[in-house]
Amino acid sequence: MPRIGLHPLWLDSDPNGGIATYWNRLVENLVAIAPPDLRFTMYFANEASIAASQPPAAVEARVVRPASLWLRLPFAIPLEVRRRPVDLLHFQAVAPPVCATPFVLTINDIAWETNPEVFPWPIRMRLKLLVGRDARRAARVITVSEFSKRLICERYGLPASRVAVTHHGADERFRRLANPAAAAEVRRRFGLDGGFVLHVGKLQARKNLVRLLEAFDRVVREGGFPHKLLLVGKRTWLSDEIFSTLERLPSRERVVVTGEVSFDDLVALYNAATVFAFPSLAEGFGLPPLEAMACGAPVISSNASSLPEVVGDAGLLFDPLDTDAIAKALADVLGSESLRRTLVERGLARVERFSNRQMAAGTLAVYEAVLREHGRR
Repeated sequence: MPRIGLHPLWLDSDPNGGIATYWNRLVENLVAIAPPDLRFTMYFANEASIAASQPPAAVEARVVRPASLWLRLPFAIPLEVRRRPVDLLHFQAVAPPVCATPFVLTINDIAWETNPEVFPWPIRMRLKLLVGRDARRAARVITVSEFSKRLICERYGLPASRVAVTHHGADERFRRLANPAAAAEVRRRFGLDGGFVLHVGKLQARKNLVRLLEAFDRVVREGGFPHKLLLVGKRTWLSDEIFSTLERLPSRERVVVTGEVSFDDLVALYNAATVFAFPSLAEGFGLPPLEAMACGAPVISSNASSLPEVVGDAGLLFDPLDTDAIAKALADVLGSESLRRTLVERGLARVERFSNRQMAAGTLAVYEAVLREHGRR
């Protein structure tokens, strides 16, 4: 009866982030499709992390202390596995420096290698030092796009056969709302009396929000559009330039910064948005555009990294380094109802190509292959 141990890095510290979403959806779908003899254990920093993640009842949730990740991962996890052995471990980005158990490593992206300027130097150097080393030690690497696979293989010298791609899917709760009252209510509460441009994601340099703010300011002043810009997400590192840019914008009163919002509000905001804008410089996958398309929002997106792979022809793509191109895409979609309808239709069709169940099935296939190779199946 093989047992898989799961240690999802950053689930404790960022329970609403993209990586936490990946792990939560992965685990619930793994449990749904795994053969009955396969067992799962998840390792958490504390009881609060278990409550936030809410793993399925079939998963054994274990608290492994100390809470400090940089003590727990190299020391406490190997000790825990010695006391209670498992047949395979699955880590996020980094693994213990000494690990007798075969392990799988998920690396969503390696943006610290391709876009080092958008990371604080301590984080950048830590990831550069550890991730490549652990990728070469892993029995398999899992990533979330073909784009990321190519970069990982090239940068870390891995054969393509050792790197599997499992695309994200949008949570099934992201959908078009049958009752327009929910969208009307969320507009009222966030002070959105008319149309608005929506961005969802952390407020950090990597998301390229300075150029989005400048493009939006140009569009509303020169094009006469009455829309607001809504930025949803928490502030993290290297965000000072975003807020200094906002302060100097002539249209700053038209920009609303909400911080994180509830899941229900997020669904309603996607539904209510006139256009969803995602100008990111680097993404391993890019889940917000998929969520927006599932809710019927027209999408404009950066053409960088993995985003064309996700958005395809269902969104209007632009060069994220070109503020003029971002402004043109915004103006084109805001100014054309027929274009918005076309993008909505294409987006709803595009979403059907991705699912969390397929992501889990691909991950399970990796587990089974590694278990067989190590005589544990």
